[in-house]
Amino acid sequence: MKYSAHFIIGPTASGKSGVAQYIAEREGQLIVSADSMNLYRGMDIGTAKPTSSDRETVDYAGIDLAEPTEKFNVAAYLNAVRPSFESGREVVVAGGTGLYVKCLTEGFDDVAPENSNLRKVLEALDFQTLEKRAKTEAAELYASLTEDDQQNPRRLIRILERTAGVPPAPQSGSWNSAPKPKLVGLHVEREILLQRIEKRVEEMYATGLLKEAEALLKLNLSQTALQAIGYAEAFGVLNNEWSLEEAKEKTIIRTRQLAKRQMTWFRNQLNIEWINTADFQTLENIATAVSNAWKKTGPTPIML
Repeated sequence: MKYSAHFIIGPTASGKSGVAQYIAEREGQLIVSADSMNLYRGMDIGTAKPTSSDRETVDYAGIDLAEPTEKFNVAAYLNAVRPSFESGREVVVAGGTGLYVKCLTEGFDDVAPENSNLRKVLEALDFQTLEKRAKTEAAELYASLTEDDQQNPRRLIRILERTAGVPPAPQSGSWNSAPKPKLVGLHVEREILLQRIEKRVEEMYATGLLKEAEALLKLNLSQTALQAIGYAEAFGVLNNEWSLEEAKEKTIIRTRQLAKRQMTWFRNQLNIEWINTADFQTLENIATAVSNAWKKTGPTPIML
């Protein structure tokens, strides 16, 4: 059976979630989140997860899938959201995690399962050795990583797992050369996006981020949860490593960096028709522009 969905893509704080919510409330679609941090239970404020009132009016999938103490990967995400596409309902995919979007639209068949024995060996290596092996043994995958992920040992280990014992695929069959479906994304002028990021960080702390972080600190958190933007800084405040204002500034900087990396990924890895939000005055007008773009591009096939 073939599945399809409409996509709305954009960097953090671009307003994509609000537009998806607006459209789904009026047209009855189910929203699948493509955000790798929305999947953790108890991490709500710092991830800008859909609110309880949002979820009372629209059905969501792809959120609250795992405890913040658990490891979670893209394969588990795809398995978790599969029933949404099998439901027969119209689906809107909204998010900014490029790898999730790419796997939904271009497939995941070429990705090997986790190799626990190999992982133990790789985890014992220092970063420099991991980096050298990734550049040599998984050159194409390494080049596709963001600068931040190239500095992340977990990402390097994963791409080495994926290529273990597998000869390099011919260029014609790679992700980078395969035809890419047209998706719809929101573009926000840089200064406006920076203002939104600063406002969001202030709101996170005003609405209880420190209290949420305090509860999380009692758990044996995964490295992903410990290092999450917003939470790592809140943990620092609770551990008296820096002041509240320092934490806010660090969070703003990291969020700006994330937005930049997301845009780089989108431009290099996906085929997106950008809607410039500066051309519209209201959420309703942006939503109308997105709906019109979807009519032009048609629904995107889902490769599950």
